[in-house]
Amino acid sequence: MKMWLCEKAPQCRGISIPKPANESMPAKADTAYDAVLQLLYSYSLVPGQHLSDQELACKLNIGRTPVREALIRLAAEGKILSAPQRGYFTRPLVEGALLDSYAVAREVLAFALTRRRPHFPFTGTSCDDLSPGELTVRAEMIFAGIAEGSSNCEVCKIIDKFCFCSHPLRMKIIASELHAAFRESLSRLTEAMSQFGKATTLVESALMNHLDVEQRAIAHVVQEVNKGRLTEFPRVARSF
Repeated sequence: MKMWLCEKAPQCRGISIPKPANESMPAKADTAYDAVLQLLYSYSLVPGQHLSDQELACKLNIGRTPVREALIRLAAEGKILSAPQRGYFTRPLVEGALLDSYAVAREVLAFALTRRRPHFPFTGTSCDDLSPGELTVRAEMIFAGIAEGSSNCEVCKIIDKFCFCSHPLRMKIIASELHAAFRESLSRLTEAMSQFGKATTLVESALMNHLDVEQRAIAHVVQEVNKGRLTEFPRVARSF
């Protein structure tokens, strides 16, 4: 089986590779990929929404061909869905799928903690003054940091997809009455991460506690998002 390798594979293993002096600007496809990804992360698109390459190209001021290539790549990574004869859609929030995703993330992150590099650095300021959006980024940064600390590209790939697919859930949590519990558990996790690479049990306990907070919110958030709407994909999808 072919192993997925991320672009940071050498850096994950502590190998520094200088950029060529004549390195060209990013390809149009990469620029389009980053732009579409940023749009998806901004949560300006609702779950289960149709992604029109023409309308995306107009909105982002990028050609349709690189946008189409970006959508193909995002679908291959599992970050959006592709429906034959229908096109591409943002992933809907489905309770069962989210629960499965969290179950996998727990196992993978626990494994990553056992494989972390001895002196893998983590720095993070207090959560007290972070905005709702910054809280979401902080949680995902910690998950990604734990994955990268394992020096395992497959682990990084799984957690990258988990962070992306559960991003709308976090955005909904911090905009609801559940935000206080989210901020509190994330503060404890941030504090515990100062011991990352030293006190594995402490970090794992804080990590699992925070994942518990997120996971307990799944049913409530999915119900709110899908209230008054059919949840079958892609029949509910509407045009971008």
